Amino acid sequence: MDKPQIPAPIVEEDLHAFVDHALEATRRKEVQDYLDRDPDAAAAVAKFAAQRQLLRSALAPIADEPLPERLRVDSLLEHRRSSGPSAWRTAAALVLALATGTIGGWHMRGALTPNGGIAVLAGEAGSSYMAYATDPADGTDKAGLLRLLSDKLQRPIEIPDLGRAGYQYVGGRLVSTVHGSAGLFFYDSADGTRMAVMIRPMIHEKEAPMMEHTAGNVGEVTWAARGLGYSVVGTEAPRLLHPVADEVRRQVRSKTPT
Repeated sequence: MDKPQIPAPIVEEDLHAFVDHALEATRRKEVQDYLDRDPDAAAAVAKFAAQRQLLRSALAPIADEPLPERLRVDSLLEHRRSSGPSAWRTAAALVLALATGTIGGWHMRGALTPNGGIAVLAGEAGSSYMAYATDPADGTDKAGLLRLLSDKLQRPIEIPDLGRAGYQYVGGRLVSTVHGSAGLFFYDSADGTRMAVMIRPMIHEKEAPMMEHTAGNVGEVTWAARGLGYSVVGTEAPRLLHPVADEVRRQVRSKTPT
């Protein structure tokens, strides 16, 4: 009889690949199980994910802009030929200063971003979606799942009904994040597209407007209301997930005490 294969030890490269959505499904599940057992590793991965998302968000506007003519390589080389070595050293120093300023600004931005905010929630939701999208758990025992989630999250939790948005509930589970327990609900569209809604209590940014996030082939719309963070996540572009997020938000608002 063949012996069951023992998973290879989880190393730091696996954690970075997990954040970058670069692991194949089996290995990703092994890493997720490891993170569920190791709070310190989960904390490290949450920081990696938050830094990745913040860097992407911070640089997105710059990435879409054309490179100024004066900073193109051919322009710098021409300037060097015409102005001599002193000008070339000045140009190199300018490029270094620009890079240092960008990095310095990035570190300052990270220092001012509250731990546990919307960007962190987006990273956690994306990682959980990738880990469990192929194994959403049985969707028949809604009552039992809601009792468990309401107990762990210490507030009443409801499963969003997304029929109006074209998605049917297929299953959900309790997931662990570095900032506490969260509910993860999965839905399928008529053509088999799977998306999820993550809900967890927010430590910071308890009220926050909708923000779009993209990491690899995973898109998200994330926001916070009344102390709960919400992330609609899937393989669709954020603009296609927005109607679903709007429906979730509408249902949340309809239950707001008047």
